Amino acid sequence: MVTHIVIFTWNAGTKATQIESLQQGLAQLATDLSDWAVIKHGPDLGFRDRNGDYALIATFADRAAWDRYQADPRHKAVVRDLVSPILASRLTIQF
Repeated sequence: MVTHIVIFTWNAGTKATQIESLQQGLAQLATDLSDWAVIKHGPDLGFRDRNGDYALIATFADRAAWDRYQADPRHKAVVRDLVSPILASRLTIQF
């Protein structure tokens, strides 16, 4: 099993509507890829200072499934259209 974690920090001035669009896009992606990926995501709850703004956790059966996710045009569209315009930084890890 491969677990993929991404922590996002948004640009200053990111609008709530942009985050809502991202949440909808990620929810659709999770539904579209549910046969071979489990995707969970959400905004930081604000329990601690200096956390990221948003996180995504995706699990895959193996490396081949993770590679498939990375190459999937629906994933690429979410990154291009919804993440990149508001992204200040991101941190990722796979284990």
